[in-house]
Amino acid sequence: MKKITTLLITLACLAITANATVTVNVRTSTGEPPYLYVWDGAGTQLNGAWPGTLMDATQTYVTVDGLVWYTQTFEEDAINIIFNDGGIDGEEPFVQTSNIMGVTETNFYLFDPEEGEYEDVTSTYITPTGFDINTLPNTVVYVEGKEFAYFIAPKNWTKCNVWAWNSVTSTNFTTSGAWPGDPITLIGNTTDGNPVYQWIGPDIVEGDSPTGIIFNNGTTQTADLEYVAGGVYNLAGKLLYTVPAGGGDTPVPGDVNGDGNVTAADVTALYDVLLNNDESNIVNGDQTGDGIITAADITAVYDVLLGAAK
Repeated sequence: MKKITTLLITLACLAITANATVTVNVRTSTGEPPYLYVWDGAGTQLNGAWPGTLMDATQTYVTVDGLVWYTQTFEEDAINIIFNDGGIDGEEPFVQTSNIMGVTETNFYLFDPEEGEYEDVTSTYITPTGFDINTLPNTVVYVEGKEFAYFIAPKNWTKCNVWAWNSVTSTNFTTSGAWPGDPITLIGNTTDGNPVYQWIGPDIVEGDSPTGIIFNNGTTQTADLEYVAGGVYNLAGKLLYTVPAGGGDTPVPGDVNGDGNVTAADVTALYDVLLNNDESNIVNGDQTGDGIITAADITAVYDVLLGAAK
C-alpha cells in the first residue's frame, strides 16, 4: 500500500510540474515599469482588475546583452495581455496597447507608454526551433483546387472556427459571413496531444484568395494572420509549416480512425464521441463536412460500408 501511495504522489507531482507556463518580458521607452493586464480565453482576470498590476523591481530579468526586463510568469497554456500606463490614479485616460492575443510562450516586448505602441522582439532573444512535421497527423494533406489551412490548437480547445478575408477585394471566405466564422473540422492530434483542425474553403479564384485568417474558439483567438495556402498555424500566430503540393491525398471517405480502411471500428469511434465524448480514436470524424460530429456522420460511414459490400 505504501508503494502505491508513493507512486500516486509522484504522479501527482509530475502532473503539477507539467503545467504549461507563459512568461512575459517587457522594456519601456521611458524605463518606467508598465501595468500588465492579463486575461484568459474564458475572460478570467489573471493579474488583477483593469488596469492590471504595476510591474516592479522584484520582477526583473537581465538578458545576455545586459538589458533589464520586467518579467512575469503565468501557469497557463495561453493568455491575452495589454500593457498600459495605469492612467491617472487608476482612472482614464489610459495609454495602452491594443489587445495582444494568444500569448503561449516566452515573449519579449518593447512598450512606449507615451504613444501606446508596442513591438514584439521575441525573435531577437529566442532562437526559433525547427518544426518537426512528423508531429502532425497523417491527415494533414494538400487539398487540390481549394483554399485550405490547418490550425494546431491548445489541448483544452473542443472546437475551432475560422474567419478569412481579402483586404483588397473585401471578399469574405466564410459560409456564414458572420463572426466568429465557420466551424472547422478536427482531423486528429499532434504526437503531443494537441488537436489539429482543418479548414477547407471555397475553390481557388485567381486574384482573389484570402489575405488574412483568424482561428478562434469563440472566446480566444489568434491575431490577424497572413494567409498562406496550406499553412499550418498555432495560437501564437506562427506559420509553422506549409503543406507542399502533392503532399498527400484527401482522407479516405468513411475512414474515421485513420488506418486507411473503412470498417466497423470507424463506426465504433464515432459512437464513442457521441456517447462518451471520447475523441481519442478520431482522425477524420466529420464525414459530412458540416463542421460537427453527429449521427449523420455514422450514417455516412454505413453508406460506405454498405456500398463496399454490394
